[in-house]
Amino acid sequence: MTADPAGAEVVRRIAELLREVVGEDRAWSDAVRPDTRLDGELLLESHELAAWSLVLRRAYGDHVDLVEHVAGLDIDQIIALTVGDVADLVAAGQDENAGQDENAGPAMADSTTPARY
Repeated sequence: MTADPAGAEVVRRIAELLREVVGEDRAWSDAVRPDTRLDGELLLESHELAAWSLVLRRAYGDHVDLVEHVAGLDIDQIIALTVGDVADLVAAGQDENAGQDENAGPAMADSTTPARY
């Protein structure tokens, strides 16, 4: 994960969302860094990862699917997965969402279009 302010902000925000999922205090999320590993340091259980994935999709859109991403990894990649990797996934998903919006045309801008959730 990069040291740029936008990347740091994504890490901070997704760590805060994870803190809410696992029910920890703010000091816990303050200690989460981009290189913090989900498995080895945060000791995330699969149900917590699934809940975090759902929260991320609600916050950042359907292109941010952490469960699908993890399902495509091998065991070594899952063990090495970091918060920074998740932040990169969020950033990539936001780029895809932005690309869809640019290509959506006037019909998608209509305020009568139902919400996705």
